[in-house]
Amino acid sequence: MFLFKVCRWMGLACFRSLVVSLPNVRQKKLIHKLQKEKAFREEIKTFREKIEDFREEMWNFQGKIRAFQGQILGFWEEERPFWEEEKTFWEEEKAFWEMEKSFREEEKTFWKKYRIFWKEDKAFWKEDNALWERDQNLLQEDRALWEEEKALWVEERALLEEEKALWEDKKSLWEEENALWEQEKAFWGDGRGHVAEEQIAGNGHHNVNAGPRLPAFSRNRA
Repeated sequence: MFLFKVCRWMGLACFRSLVVSLPNVRQKKLIHKLQKEKAFREEIKTFREKIEDFREEMWNFQGKIRAFQGQILGFWEEERPFWEEEKTFWEEEKAFWEMEKSFREEEKTFWKKYRIFWKEDKAFWKEDNALWERDQNLLQEDRALWEEEKALWVEERALLEEEKALWEDKKSLWEEENALWEQEKAFWGDGRGHVAEEQIAGNGHHNVNAGPRLPAFSRNRA
């Protein structure tokens, strides 16, 4: 019973160490996930700032368009300066469309990364829920093992109580046997044992109905 309990205790200790290690793995994954999410939100913030800058450039360009249109209506006589300004305008328009093309490429890359992020986010929380359910199952199993161990301890305590009662009975028997042994010693010590021995020798045998019974001469201690 003792060896069985030692082995059982060692098994429970190893099992509990495994249960304790599982939440640590899950915690590291959560920290890594939160760090990735923080970095991604910083990228979202940076991209929004780029969007605001692009809108500001777009409004400035629209103001330039309106100013150019005003110059067309008001300065037909000054044709040469107009064409110089038109040339500058078309150069600025070309730069604007190149900037828009670069912006659209960044936007495309961003939304691609955005979809990948939320796909990974969904997979992460699915895995996290699975780990949480497994932790709950392990805790339930650990609780069941504790209950079983508690029942074993109760059973062992009952066995110890029973063994204690048996020892008390054995002690009582020893005390009773010691008392009989002391009576037998006293019987032989006061000389009555020799008289009884002579009566047995004279009669050839001892009649149980004819006289008092002698103590057992061959009595041994248990």
